[in-house]
Amino acid sequence: MDYLQKIRRLYNLPKEENFGFIESEILALEMRLQVKLPQELKNYYRAFGKNEKVNYSYNKLLKPEKESGFSMDGYLMIFEENQMVVSWGIKEDDLSLDNPPVWGNSGTEEDPEWYLETNSLADFFLLMAVYNGTLGGLKYNAISLESVDPRTVQLIRETMTPVAEISYEKQKVYTDDFYEVVSLSFEDDDKCSAVFIGTSDQSRFDKILDRIEADWSYTSYEDEEQGDEWEEK
Repeated sequence: MDYLQKIRRLYNLPKEENFGFIESEILALEMRLQVKLPQELKNYYRAFGKNEKVNYSYNKLLKPEKESGFSMDGYLMIFEENQMVVSWGIKEDDLSLDNPPVWGNSGTEEDPEWYLETNSLADFFLLMAVYNGTLGGLKYNAISLESVDPRTVQLIRETMTPVAEISYEKQKVYTDDFYEVVSLSFEDDDKCSAVFIGTSDQSRFDKILDRIEADWSYTSYEDEEQGDEWEEK
């Protein structure tokens, strides 16, 4: 299963539906920038570029028509963090690669602080899909910002599969065949300080909530309850 199939499964996106930019929109970006885009970037644009939940529920895909462009120091910018604290791009010299690395800038455009985010575009788009999904893009999601019992962390490690290509020392992602995802945050002392979960399947969501002992700061059920209250009014 490639990363596009993993995203489609995680978000329960019908195979017969198209969620992407059309060829003329992608070609217009190449003509505007006078570059040939990496094949994997074009693949992603075509597959999911216009899907709101995958690309715009938290962090934001820069749209080819107006938003995507080069930074002052020669990176093709493709994604932007929710609070605009971080932005992500591809080195101009790497645009000839089909699946180039993606770099993050935690500084400003005038004073950038670039770091390697992922080794490939495919890994980056999967990372953003998981990130956005657990922060609202997936229909069922929850967040705990409290310390997590080590026994709970061990349970997750024993019952789910790590997604090594998008995991880091302080943020590790686990999945059950991409029907559901769990992301754990760690402090310097290796204590788990937060957990984020997401799925498109309510029964799976309920089972995760039962299985993972955590002080949930938020669950998507809260939004449903608020919606019911508004309907009653």
